[in-house]
Amino acid sequence: MKKIWIIHNSKYGNSEKIAKQFAEGLKESYDVSVDSIKNISPEDIVKDEPYGLIIAVRIVAFSSDKEVRTFINNLDKVITKPISKVAYFSTHALGWKKFFIKGMKKTLEKIGCVEEICPEFLEVKMQKPEGPAVEEADAKIEKFISTVKEFMK
Repeated sequence: MKKIWIIHNSKYGNSEKIAKQFAEGLKESYDVSVDSIKNISPEDIVKDEPYGLIIAVRIVAFSSDKEVRTFINNLDKVITKPISKVAYFSTHALGWKKFFIKGMKKTLEKIGCVEEICPEFLEVKMQKPEGPAVEEADAKIEKFISTVKEFMK
């Protein structure tokens, strides 16, 4: 079974919860691991030679999470076999602006350890920073899980 890592840097548990939803949605087809970047290192991911990577990105101060972007840059420094498929989603409690996610997209486009980036991404609005997600979020998440399943084939 192909390996997929799902990483997050959840502060209030929102990104972690959605990451676990993704894991549930993919576990029948893939060997899935979910963890916080605070608990793992890029080397932990590299040793698994993952086929896919899903990145949960918090929007912090109107920008994608710098700690996640740094983790991805560090992954790029230690990886020897490129990751075939990468997708990402974001959580936020702000009025959505497309530029919020620009930092993550730029990071993924300039590293050499990724073969293909999912052309779509998911943004999930929280009612407040501590959550929960807005009412229509579950349908959006399930739809994006289906998109990612198709992309990962």
